Amino acid sequence: MTRLVRMTLVLLAIGASGVGAADEKSKWEFEVEPYAWVTGNYGSVTVKGRTAHITVTPIDLYQLMEDGNAFGAAGYFSVSYDRFSVFADSIGGYAEESVTETIPTKFCTLSFRAKDKVTFAMADFALGYRLGEWSLPYRRRPFTLGVYAGTRYMYFGNQLNATGGVVQGKQGSANVFESFAWADPLIGVRWSLPLLDFLSLNFRGDIGGFGASSDLIWGLLGTVRLWVPWTPVKSLHPFADLGYRATAFDRSNSLGNIDLQFRGPLAGGGFVF
Repeated sequence: MTRLVRMTLVLLAIGASGVGAADEKSKWEFEVEPYAWVTGNYGSVTVKGRTAHITVTPIDLYQLMEDGNAFGAAGYFSVSYDRFSVFADSIGGYAEESVTETIPTKFCTLSFRAKDKVTFAMADFALGYRLGEWSLPYRRRPFTLGVYAGTRYMYFGNQLNATGGVVQGKQGSANVFESFAWADPLIGVRWSLPLLDFLSLNFRGDIGGFGASSDLIWGLLGTVRLWVPWTPVKSLHPFADLGYRATAFDRSNSLGNIDLQFRGPLAGGGFVF
């Protein structure tokens, strides 16, 4: 009888330890999110002595997409283990828009309307570290604060197509193409604040360049995240994001000058598991 009681206690202890291991949260975490960023373009681009001044609002970009003159896609992916994480955030596309082009001559600087086709790809790759997390009253998710360091890769192709001349006179053309590809270091901070159990406010901000390839780059991203209460799998947590993003870079070299800002609203959805 004593032996039977001992065996029963041992089995109960093993069962209890098994349940604890099963309920323990994994240190691994993955996040996947495709999203749409309706970005306006503001600034100037100089290609082979010709400067295009760009002012395209998000509404203008939407109209370009409706007309088939613009397209883009974006996505975010991260892998975390305990306090450490790596993430990639990339976007690519093209837009063909009307711009004001200036061409310097011996006697004056000519200015006229032109078509500018911009092809671009931008990707952030970074290693992050969570400084800490703090539980809040009546909130299931904690407030988290972290830092990250990495690089921003940029490809930029610019084709200027313009024609002009004297009325009833000879017409000329000014068509040039140039492409640039470079990478800049960056450092940043990120945090997530749970407003409610199903709603959180997320922020990411960085700065970089430091003269490596660009004189200065910076980026800001803020979203309101809605956690969907329905989960198809216990470990899968769907969400929807709505927010605003701005990214800028100022680059000068012998090939040309690029001083641009991309900013506008974004919307997306994904899941954490």
